[in-house]
Amino acid sequence: MLSNQANSEPDSANSRIFLAALLAGILPFLIINSNYLIAASEGFVPWCVPYWDSCTSISATGHEGTGFYFFKATMIPMAFLYMWYWRLVKVKLTAFGYRGTAIPTLGIIASLALLCYTLALGAVGDSFSLTRRIGVIFYFTFVYLSQLLIVYRVEKLAIPDPSRLWQLLMCLLILSVGVSTLLLDALIDNYDDYDDAFEWVLALLLHVNFLLGAWGWRTLGKPV
Repeated sequence: MLSNQANSEPDSANSRIFLAALLAGILPFLIINSNYLIAASEGFVPWCVPYWDSCTSISATGHEGTGFYFFKATMIPMAFLYMWYWRLVKVKLTAFGYRGTAIPTLGIIASLALLCYTLALGAVGDSFSLTRRIGVIFYFTFVYLSQLLIVYRVEKLAIPDPSRLWQLLMCLLILSVGVSTLLLDALIDNYDDYDDAFEWVLALLLHVNFLLGAWGWRTLGKPV
């Protein structure tokens, strides 16, 4: 009986972190795209495919109208869901011998940055604009670093994970897109015409990496 209980605990932990990672990947994608449709239908942003038309930023979809309330009502809970996810990551890796604090710390900072960004979205004033800019930069940067560190720690701890290579490739793709934005900003005068599309693409790639992580957490430690 005790043996069966012990065997069920890892499965239960895997299920919780799998669910958290799955929600972290799917829900924000649905939220920001739904918010775009709401804002476009109300005439606050143009109709387009923002991932390559670069017609509007993610932030612009939550400035006015119904989108203003929808974004806050959905993304504020998302910030707390992310905090739950990074706590589960800490617990899971600790069970395999991880003794660091960088991954959960960076993840929590990213979650707080998302919370600040969401609360400041739509507010008028230079201080709110600065809060939004810092919030989105910290969110993207620290989520990416946390995802990259997870791949590194899984490798260092020699944990069987079928998703590790795919997550590493996704991290490299995200890095290449980020570097490309810096180079284009320095090399071309009309980079602002493309900046919004890069923001949508980077958000999409980060969410896809959460889904890859969900696959990994689901099978972590099992024979591959």
